Amino acid sequence: MRKQIGLFVLGILAGLLVYAIFTFNKVEDKSSAILKVLKSNCECDQINQFLYVKGLEISEKGISTETVEYELKNCKYANLKKEADRINELLLNKVKGYEDIDRFTLEFVNRNSTKLITINNGIVNN
Repeated sequence: MRKQIGLFVLGILAGLLVYAIFTFNKVEDKSSAILKVLKSNCECDQINQFLYVKGLEISEKGISTETVEYELKNCKYANLKKEADRINELLLNKVKGYEDIDRFTLEFVNRNSTKLITINNGIVNN
């Protein structure tokens, strides 16, 4: 009986380990895919991922289960709203699961200013 209980517990632990590995790989894949799309489609001096959090988060901005933040430095664009819409469309078309991200923030930084664009579940907020 003890042997069966031990094997049962071992099976549960092995299952949890396999689940954790696959879940981590999916998050890493989405994060890498987003960065690849940004770097190949945006004319910026530098693009950095600041944050990628998956799990329940409660803050003054509300409740989310997936939060992502990227910094784009010294980008070339004529109109920020149009650029945000263009980037959002690219990510919707090229990154599987992008529309599931509750809070996606792009921080456009240049010498004179910092401007934030927030996208919730694939919808750009104005």
